Amino acid sequence: MSADVAFKKGKLIHHRSAWVVSRYTTPAEIMAKDIKTMSRLESELYGKTYKGVRRVIIREIDGVKPVGKVNRIAV
Repeated sequence: MSADVAFKKGKLIHHRSAWVVSRYTTPAEIMAKDIKTMSRLESELYGKTYKGVRRVIIREIDGVKPVGKVNRIAV
């Protein structure tokens, strides 16, 4: 799925579009429960040499493209 992502570098807030692969479908669930996706977005948006606080916010989900199926409910 694609999502609108906001992150802050210094005093500026940047907005980007990014791919998100997750079991969860709402921005709040992805930010709270999907640690792997959030860490991937942080490293993608900030880079590995950024020394400040990394704040990434998923603002909204643009489109959903099913990649696979899961036979059990997401934990």
